[in-house]
Amino acid sequence: MVPFEWMDPSFVFKFDDEITNPGPKRQRRPGTVHPLLNFIPQRDVFLQESIRHEGRGLEDGASMTCGGCKRSDAAAYFRCETCFDCRLFCASCVVSNHAANPFHWVEEWDGSFFIRRSLRELGLHIQLGHPIGETCDRPVKVKREVLVVLHTNGIHSVNLNYCNCNQAPLRHVQLLRSRLFPATVGNPQTAATFELLELFQLLGFMSKASGFELFQTLVRLTDNIGNPVPDRYKSLLCMLREWRHIRLMKRMGKGHDVGGISAAAEGSCAVLCPACPQPDINLPPDYNEGPLSKTWIYTLFLAMDANFRLKRLDVSNDANDPGLNNGTAFVVDETKYKEFLKEFGEQVPVDTSTCNNHDAIKSANIRGGKGIAASGVGAVDCRHDLKRPTSIGDLQKGERYVNMDYLFVSNLKRNAPQRVSQSYDIVCQWTKHLLERLALYESTISLNVRHDFCFFIPKWHIAAHRASCQTDYSFYWSPYVGRTDGEAPERGWAAMNSVASSTKEMGPGSRRDTLDDFFGDYNWRKVIAIADALFAKVKDAVPERAEHVSCFVELCDSIAESAPDLIQTWTTMVQEWENDRTKPNPFTSTQEVLSIHKVRLELAEEDQQHLAKGEEDAQVHQEVTPSEFLSQAIELEDIQAVLASDYSNLSLNPTELQKAKLRERRNRLLRRILNWIDLQKDHMPGVSRMRKECSAMNQGIAESIPLLMPSAVLKKVTASQELLNYEFRYRSAQIGTTLDDLRRHLVLRDQLYSSKDRHVRGQSANTRSRGVLTRLEGKIKNDTRKYRQILEQLTSLSDVVKNDGQWKKTWLPLSDQDVSGLRNFDEGVRPSLIEGQVSVGKRVLSWIWRRSGVVNNTDLRNEGETVRIEWCKSRARAHRWQEECYLLQEEMRRVKVYFKYRAQEWRAAATTPYSIKDEGRRAYAMRQAAVFDSLYIRCISVWKECEGYFTMGDDTKDTPGTKDTVDTVDTVDTAA
Repeated sequence: MVPFEWMDPSFVFKFDDEITNPGPKRQRRPGTVHPLLNFIPQRDVFLQESIRHEGRGLEDGASMTCGGCKRSDAAAYFRCETCFDCRLFCASCVVSNHAANPFHWVEEWDGSFFIRRSLRELGLHIQLGHPIGETCDRPVKVKREVLVVLHTNGIHSVNLNYCNCNQAPLRHVQLLRSRLFPATVGNPQTAATFELLELFQLLGFMSKASGFELFQTLVRLTDNIGNPVPDRYKSLLCMLREWRHIRLMKRMGKGHDVGGISAAAEGSCAVLCPACPQPDINLPPDYNEGPLSKTWIYTLFLAMDANFRLKRLDVSNDANDPGLNNGTAFVVDETKYKEFLKEFGEQVPVDTSTCNNHDAIKSANIRGGKGIAASGVGAVDCRHDLKRPTSIGDLQKGERYVNMDYLFVSNLKRNAPQRVSQSYDIVCQWTKHLLERLALYESTISLNVRHDFCFFIPKWHIAAHRASCQTDYSFYWSPYVGRTDGEAPERGWAAMNSVASSTKEMGPGSRRDTLDDFFGDYNWRKVIAIADALFAKVKDAVPERAEHVSCFVELCDSIAESAPDLIQTWTTMVQEWENDRTKPNPFTSTQEVLSIHKVRLELAEEDQQHLAKGEEDAQVHQEVTPSEFLSQAIELEDIQAVLASDYSNLSLNPTELQKAKLRERRNRLLRRILNWIDLQKDHMPGVSRMRKECSAMNQGIAESIPLLMPSAVLKKVTASQELLNYEFRYRSAQIGTTLDDLRRHLVLRDQLYSSKDRHVRGQSANTRSRGVLTRLEGKIKNDTRKYRQILEQLTSLSDVVKNDGQWKKTWLPLSDQDVSGLRNFDEGVRPSLIEGQVSVGKRVLSWIWRRSGVVNNTDLRNEGETVRIEWCKSRARAHRWQEECYLLQEEMRRVKVYFKYRAQEWRAAATTPYSIKDEGRRAYAMRQAAVFDSLYIRCISVWKECEGYFTMGDDTKDTPGTKDTVDTVDTVDTAA
C-alpha cells in the first residue's frame, strides 16, 4: 500500500512531555499537614479572639482617650464595623472620618456592650455637587429629608442635600456622579451604590439567586433580629434592570455612537463568538471562492433547540412592564415577533411525524397550560456553545415550526457566511417544507442573502430516530463537519435552568432583559476562556486523529491483502452517497435478517415435501412433525418467561382479581405443557423418567417446569439427529430475534430517560415514570437472560450437529457491559479531555449494535457487508478527526483576528476628538481596547506550545494548509 499521504506531518501538533504524558497527581509536600489539623488545637484561641471583638479590646490600665482628637475628656464610645482601625473615637471624630465613607456602620459602647448606630444618628450630612468639606450656598434637602441607600452591607437612611447652585446638574445626575444609582428620575428617595448593583449582578450570574433572596440578605445585614427595615424591594428590582441595561449599552459601545442607545441595531449588543466565521471581521475577502473541499472550514455551525423549563406565568403585560433592550441583544424584538406569529401562526401547521414519536412533535401544539403566557423559549447556538444574536424567543403553544423558523431566520440576518450547517433534534421533520415556508415569509423577514444549508440531527438525539435518519442526518458519517456534535443548546440549558424559578414570575419586559443579561454573561465567560477551551480540544483532537488514521490504514492494509480492488469500490460507493443521498447508503446493511418465523416456515415446507414424497413413516407422530414439536416448545418457553416475570412483579399485597388472573394463566399454560409432554414421549422417549424428578411438575407451577429440549438433555438422553438439527436452526434464528428485542428495549429506555429528565416534574409523574422504567428494565433483563441461555444451547448443539462455526463470530458472549444503550457509548474507552464529551467518534461501540444478522466474513466480495460497513465507519472517523484538526486551526486563527479587530475598533473610538468633559469616553474606549489586547496576548501565550508544529497562519491571510483532505485520503484509498 502507498504511504498515507493524508497524514500530513507538517500539521501534527507536538507537546511537551508533561502535556502528552502527564505525571502522577500532585502530592502534598513531605512534612506538611492538612490546614484543619493545624487549626484544631487553636480553636479556643480563635474563639476567644472572636469574643474579644465584642468588647472594647482595652488592656489593663488603658484610658478612654479618643483615637482622633486625643482628648481624654471626649466621649470615646464609638468605633466602625468596617474600617480597619478598631480604636474608639468620639462622635465628632467618627463623623469627620467617614465623610468619604458615609455607608459604614458604627457601634456605640453603652457601658455594657456595643449597639449599632448609623452615621446619620451621629449627625453626618451628605452634600452632593461639591468636594467633601466644601459647603453649598444653595443646598436643597432630599424629599422627606431622608434618602434610603442600598449598599453591600445593608440598607441605610442618610441625610442628603442636593446642590442648587447655578449650572448645577440635575438631581439624578448628581447622584450618578457620586456613584449612586437613583430609583427614579426627578426627586428620588431611594438609590443604590454602584458597588451593590455590580455585586448583585455577578451574584445572580454565579449563584442564580433571585432579587428577592438578595434583598432579604440586605435586610438581615441591616438588622438580623426582626426590627423593621425600609422596604425597597421593588425599587431594587427596577434599579437592577436599569443598571443591567446601561452596563450592556456601555460595554457594547453605544455611548460612543453618534446615535446613542436609540440607534442601536438589532443584535448589535450581543456578545459574539470570536471563533465563528464573521464576514468582514475574521474571514478573508475571498473566503467563499474555491471548491468546497477548501471553503468548508468557513461554515457556520448552528444548533437549534427549545427549553420548556424557561416558561413564564401570565403576569403583567408589555404596557405595564416594557422591555429596555428591545431586540438589541439575544431575545428577538417582541413587537416584530408577535406580528410575525399573528400573520403566519395559523398558516404553518405542524406536519404529522413520519419518524419516531418525538417529544418536540408531540408538544408542538400543546398550550403552556392554565396561567402560562410562555411555555418555554427556543434558541439557536453556535458550535462553541454561545447564544447567537436575536435567536431567542418565547414559545406560546409548544415547539411550533413558525416560532423556530423565525428564530432560525432572525439569527442568519446577523452577519452569517454563505455556508450554514444547522442541527435540530427533529430536523428530519422540520426541513420537509422549510423552503416553502421561507418563501412564504419572504415579504416579512427577507434573508437578502441566499445561504447554502446542510442539516443534521444532534449526536445525542439521533439515537431516537429511525435508521434512515441516523445516516442521512448524521454528523458522524457526513463530510466537512469535523467533530461537531450539535448539542450546544443542551449544555447551555443546563446552565440556565436554575434561573427559571425566578424568571417565570417576572413580567414580559423584565424577563426578556434578564435573559439577555444572563445569556450575555454566559457568552462572555465562554469568550474569556476560549483560548484554553480550544487548546484543550487540540490536545484531544491530535492524538485521536493519529489513532484513528492509523487504525484506518491498518484496516485498509488487511483488506488489500485478500481483495486489493475492494477499497476502490467501497470508496466510490461512499463518495457517491456523500454527494447524492439518493444513492445506496454504504453505512447500512441490505441483508435480510433471519427470523424465527422464517425458519419455522422453511421447516414446515420441508415437512410438506416429506409428506408429498410419501414419507409419512419417517414422522414419529402422525399429526405433529418434529419441526412443529420444537416450534411449540419454543413458544412455550416464551410464555413461561412472561408468566414468571409477571409473578415476580406482583405486589406484596395483590388483589383477589390479580391473583385469579395469574392462576388462570398458569392453569392454561399447564394444560398446554402437559399436552406437549405427551408429544415429547413420542419424539423423545427417554425423558419420561426425568420428569418424575421435577418438583414443579408435581406442584403445578407451570412457569418453572423444564421442557427438557434436546440441547438440555444431550448427555442424559439420546435425541434424533433430525431433532438436534431442527433445534439448532431454530436457536440460530431465535438468538437474532432476541438480540433485536434487546436493542429495541435499550433504545426505548434511552428515550424514556431522556423524556423523563427533560419533562417529568413532581412526585406523581416521577412515580409513574419509575414504574414504566422498572417494567422496561425487567424486559431488558429477560432479553439478556434469554440470549445467554440460547447461546449456551447453541454451544451445546454445535458439537453434535453439522455447522461451519461461523455463528460463533456473530453471536458473542453477552457481558453486563455489553448491555448498554446508544446513550452509553463509553465502552471501556478512556474519557475525553473535553469535559462531558464522549462520542461515537472516539470509542468502540458495543458489539450488540454492530450485528445485523448471521454474516459470513470469509468471502469479502459476496458476504463482506459487515466489513464494508466497519470500513466506511473507520474511514468516516478518520475523516472527522482530520477535519476537526483543520477546523481548530482555522478557529484559532479567527479568534486572534477577532480580538485584534475589536481592539482596533475600540482604539478608533478612543481617537475621536473629545473635550475634557468627555475624557471618560476616551478612557473607557482605551480600557476596552486593552481588554481585547489582553485576550489576544493570552491566546498567543496559551497556544505558543503549538508553534513550529501547527501552522497557525498569518492573521491577515487565508488559512494555510487547507489541503483537500477528503480528496487526498480517497486518492490514497483508491491507490491502496
